Amino acid sequence: MEALQYMGEALLEGLRFLREYVFYPTDGETFSLIRLFSLFIAFSISGALVVFVSQGAILKHMGPDAKPVKAYAVAAVSGAVLAVCSCSVLPMFASIRKKGAGLGPAVAFLFSGPAINVLALSFTFSALGVDIALSRVIGAVVLAVLIGFLVHLIFQRQEAKSSNGNGFAALPTSDAALAPWQKGLFFLTMFAIMIFSVYLLIPTLILIVLLIGQLVLYFTWEDIKAWAYESFVLIKKIIPLFMLGVFFAGVVRFLVTEDLIAGLVGSNSFFANAIAAASGALVYFATLTEIPWVEALLDLGMHRGPAVALLLAGPSLSIPNMIIITKVIGIKRSGTYIVLVVILSALVGLLAGMIFGLL
Repeated sequence: MEALQYMGEALLEGLRFLREYVFYPTDGETFSLIRLFSLFIAFSISGALVVFVSQGAILKHMGPDAKPVKAYAVAAVSGAVLAVCSCSVLPMFASIRKKGAGLGPAVAFLFSGPAINVLALSFTFSALGVDIALSRVIGAVVLAVLIGFLVHLIFQRQEAKSSNGNGFAALPTSDAALAPWQKGLFFLTMFAIMIFSVYLLIPTLILIVLLIGQLVLYFTWEDIKAWAYESFVLIKKIIPLFMLGVFFAGVVRFLVTEDLIAGLVGSNSFFANAIAAASGALVYFATLTEIPWVEALLDLGMHRGPAVALLLAGPSLSIPNMIIITKVIGIKRSGTYIVLVVILSALVGLLAGMIFGLL
């Protein structure tokens, strides 16, 4: 009976945490309304990226004929541009690999895709702070290139040259008849709204008026409907999993003691960062769910360095993820990738924690 009562209390704590996270202030300054507005803008940006950015043209730059510098650069940042979530990066990785992308750029995309997803990054800024968010952005881009290059270096002799051509002709492209400067201004305005909405009301309102003016002047009704549809698809796919993740983060916050967290990841040692990275690699995080988990662990005493390590390794790895990667590139390559992700994420977390200590 005591065990059942304890589990019941844990479930109730999960519900309380979800209620506070969504509907009530979580601290003295940041209100859930601002958090939810930032999340709405992030979904809108992601939907717009799907509609107005040519994904086929981006992925083509990772093909076998692309120059290595360009291929790695595109792979490292394409997760943000393509609005890739953890559930879609694996089939895209398998596809670009099958169609001729080099092992290094394909692995770089595999890591960076979910790590710098625009939804996750924007919510990291609003929920966890600028320091952790910037560490996540910079760490993800640097590690994507480094991990991809190291995997390529280790297995370059075993890599057979592809004879399939670039194979990217059938990938989706954007149908919106917008000039590049119009697209650039539109996305710049959206990102500015997302950033200013956390801190300043008047600039946010001005930017919203500017955005409405752009929609009236440059966009067709079909463009707007396609944008709304893709944004809704993302919301429908991700929000239920996000809510479930917040709930279980509340349960974990109740079940796990502060002493345990302090003992394992309460310091900025390499061991603590490695524990955070390894645990993140073993747990499946749907898009955004890693953020409430990290928030709950920070409340229990996790150091901000290991928090960065978890945010880097967690979205890019999970047990289902590892199984699929192994089927695509083989056990040796996937094993090397997994080890590199955990070790290098821990090192970046350690470095970030040291920098945080100096600020």
